[in-house]
Amino acid sequence: MTTRALHWFRRDLRIDDNRALHDACRAAADGVVGVYVLSPGEWEAHDDAPVKVDFWLRNLAELSSALGRLNIPLIVTRAAAAGDVPGALNDVANAAGCDALYYNREYEVNEARRDARVMALFEKRGRTVHPRDDRCVLPPGEVVTKDGGFYTVFTPFQNRFIEALEGHDWAPRGTPKRQKAIDVESSEIPGSVEGFASAIDPALWPAGERAARQRLDTFLEERAGAYGEHRDVPAIDGTSTLSPYLNSGVVSPRVCLAAAMEADSGKIRVGKRASGKPTGFGKWISELIWREFYIHITHNFPRVSMGRAFKPVDRGVAWREDEGDFEAWREGRTGYPFVDAGMRQLRDVGWMHNRVRMVVAMFLTKDLLIDWRWGERHFMRHLVDGDLGSNNGGWQWSASTGTDAAPYFRVYNPTTQGERYDPEGAYIRRWVPELRDVTGKATHEPSRIPSLLRSQLDYPEPIVDHKAARERVLEVFKAAGDGTSGRA
Repeated sequence: MTTRALHWFRRDLRIDDNRALHDACRAAADGVVGVYVLSPGEWEAHDDAPVKVDFWLRNLAELSSALGRLNIPLIVTRAAAAGDVPGALNDVANAAGCDALYYNREYEVNEARRDARVMALFEKRGRTVHPRDDRCVLPPGEVVTKDGGFYTVFTPFQNRFIEALEGHDWAPRGTPKRQKAIDVESSEIPGSVEGFASAIDPALWPAGERAARQRLDTFLEERAGAYGEHRDVPAIDGTSTLSPYLNSGVVSPRVCLAAAMEADSGKIRVGKRASGKPTGFGKWISELIWREFYIHITHNFPRVSMGRAFKPVDRGVAWREDEGDFEAWREGRTGYPFVDAGMRQLRDVGWMHNRVRMVVAMFLTKDLLIDWRWGERHFMRHLVDGDLGSNNGGWQWSASTGTDAAPYFRVYNPTTQGERYDPEGAYIRRWVPELRDVTGKATHEPSRIPSLLRSQLDYPEPIVDHKAARERVLEVFKAAGDGTSGRA
């Protein structure tokens, strides 16, 4: 029997539907203590963005207040690097008199190894350890093929996921009961951590479970019905923008799924499994399942956490190491307005519309033939919702090196992508002020502007010819092989 439980918060910064916290509160006879480890060394090693760290800290402050109402103190401790985490947690357990540790699993390689060291130390000290699955609706191991294998293509995974829901206890668990008051004081939550100062306006990403739930409810009530039509149009506020809250665990995926199903008459209508045309709600649920898919890939194929491609084709691709082109891409100065708008949105708000993420990623990997790992790292260093599974999956999809990836011969034309998804040029004019007075097709292709006027815009010429770049990347991938036979 647990006397006093220690709950280790990581990417589960909430009290509602928190599996490990819920179980700790049920098991503890003498109260629960929460702990969060500030670990700048880990953050730096994982390329965590300052805007994301700022978001974490602000959510920690909200979490501490919510826990206080449950008589659960939150202790904030520090560990310079991953190797120092077990000792830091053990010190907290000693000081607070905790005989059991509860936490929700993380599935990346480094995190899993760290957690194994924590478990070994706590068990050596005579404490019980209780890991739980919380990051997914259905944890890794629950969605497998008929022969027990792992899915590597999304649509079959989605079909099996929906079937598996019926036999799994995935319903949200709500908020734990108030605990016995104990003589442990909460820590002061730091407003910043050295090396992770963010210049992005925190008002763009309000913290706390209430803010997350309000964002979810507003989306389902006002925009989800048209999500299927609006989700690819970056000038429209047509998406949920819940990814930072899901990634940091401020809202649970089970709460999101249950709310979306309730809003759509209790059904899941996605893809070919649907009876009739998928709804906007169904399209959004499919995006939740994509998140699950990439978390499962991270767990089932550890190489994607280790800088390796999913497909062996990557070994033979002669990537260009052109720092100049990479810098132009990072700064949003490629001469392709749709690409540049996306890169500047990322810089200014720490987030980028998903359609644009695909376009800028494919531009870097296909038009510029620069290694997807360069782009993956840049995104992680700037995204408020940076998640290894989703970010890696998206980049490898665009580079044609990943699971269920775009075929190597699919090369987005950045100009026609802009014309299709930003037909009025509103998104471009918002993020590329040099073109604010340009209208029509010239918004997407400034070369149409007379040369004298173009010289006054301070907007660069294209750094690469798309047609020639397309031919180049096709030849490079043909020489490498398309990677469809066998896996790394």
